[in-house]
This record gives sequence, C-alpha cells and structure tokens, in this order.
Amino acid sequence: MRKMDEMESMINQVGIKWSWAFLVFSLVIWGVFNYVKSQQTSLPFILFGLQFLVYFFVTSIEKIKVDDNSGKKQILISFGVIFMLIFFGAILYFTIGR
Repeated sequence: MRKMDEMESMINQVGIKWSWAFLVFSLVIWGVFNYVKSQQTSLPFILFGLQFLVYFFVTSIEKIKVDDNSGKKQILISFGVIFMLIFFGAILYFTIGR
C-alpha cells in the first residue's frame, strides 16, 4: 500500500468538502420540508445539528492536541451555551409549555 501524494490528498479533500456540503444542504432541505409538513422537528434536523457538534468538537480536540488554547476556550464556551439552552428550555417547558 502506498502513501498518497499531495495532489491526491488535495483532490480527496476537495471531494470530501463538496460531498459534506451536499449532505448538509440535503439535510436542511429535507428537515425544512418535514417541519413545514408536520410542525415537528424531524430526524434530518437532528442529524444536521449533531454533525455540526461532532465537527466542532473534533476540530477543538485536534487544536488542543497541538497546544492551541483556542480549542479549550471553544469547548468551554460551547458547554456553557449548551447548559444555558437546556436550563432556559427547561424553564420555558415547565412554566409556559404545560
């Protein structure tokens, strides 16, 4: 098995980037269609959100591995935002939602 050279690596990265963009665009269109049709969050929206979380955390962890402090800062900020969303969502659910 041989190692990829720079040109093959660049071609693969461009292909991955375009396929990722196509997938994200398709999930958004599918999710919007399902939301308009049923007024409920569907699996495509959940997958769309989860793939961004996975991408965000993987890039942050890789930054931490190369001693870039912005990765730690991004993870702390994201945990803070997630906690606030859960907290305020619970408040809204238990006060207005019932």
